[in-house]
Amino acid sequence: MSAIGRRWPTWLALAAAAISLSDVGDGLEYLIIFVLPATGYLFLAVVDRPRITWAVVIAALATVVVMRLLKLDPWPALALVVIVLVAVGLINGRLRRPGVYALQSPGAVAFMAFGLLVLAVPVPVGGYLVAAGLLGHATWDAFHWRANKVVARSFAEWCGVLDFVLGAGLLLVLLLG
Repeated sequence: MSAIGRRWPTWLALAAAAISLSDVGDGLEYLIIFVLPATGYLFLAVVDRPRITWAVVIAALATVVVMRLLKLDPWPALALVVIVLVAVGLINGRLRRPGVYALQSPGAVAFMAFGLLVLAVPVPVGGYLVAAGLLGHATWDAFHWRANKVVARSFAEWCGVLDFVLGAGLLLVLLLG
């Protein structure tokens, strides 16, 4: 496979980011993009099944879409899922393992808390915080890509590129807007 073919997650992320940034609003529409994957990373660490990463991502996105269609706020459910996963992961011992697994609980809680902070501040400030959250999650993705644990490497690459381009693009739109 050529180098271009091996980088399919990068190309897919760049295309998705370009489409999304062509119609960006205040940036708050991107808030879920760094909180939901952090929750997914936590789930995958608890079940210790990186090979199901893409299925988990699709299921999580579908759940949020259905909740929004039903006019249900996904934030309380996401917060509850994070709490339950942390408890289960600590009980079953997977989140107490050293290295990248031990970082999943504080990482998911930090991204969730940051997401809730965004919801509590004025919208213009929230947009800048979302950009920072996306750039922070891109760093988290790069760490996971390098470690090649918890999530599929292809997902860490896709998510990292998407988060970085959306975060930098949103920051640029907000600064120039």
